Amino acid sequence: MEGEDADWLVEIPHSPVGREGKLFMPQAPTSAPGARLSRLPLARVKALVKADPDVTLAGQEAIFILARAAELFVETIAKDAYCCAQQGKRKTLQRRDLDNAIEAVDEFAFLEEVSLFTYEKAEAERS
Repeated sequence: MEGEDADWLVEIPHSPVGREGKLFMPQAPTSAPGARLSRLPLARVKALVKADPDVTLAGQEAIFILARAAELFVETIAKDAYCCAQQGKRKTLQRRDLDNAIEAVDEFAFLEEVSLFTYEKAEAERS
């Protein structure tokens, strides 16, 4: 991994979980004191969690873990989509790059129905 975000990831080879047999475990960032541990606003994540009628209580640790998981998910799908864009000799992500990443990576199979169907349905409604 490249860049400053790679500092807080530890690679565990031969793990049965994760992409390509590798699992990345978050560690405490080594950045300056007072730096944010989460890029997503925790209050917004908490509001989304509380919007679920099945959730009665949500601890701060759970909110943080959900926010961090969402960040890692977005980072992973964005990197895979960027690889698809690079194959097309582009640097800008397009909707079709996300669709291609969803089709190419087994972990994103749960998004296949939502991805293509929702987009095509919205396009049809606009016409």
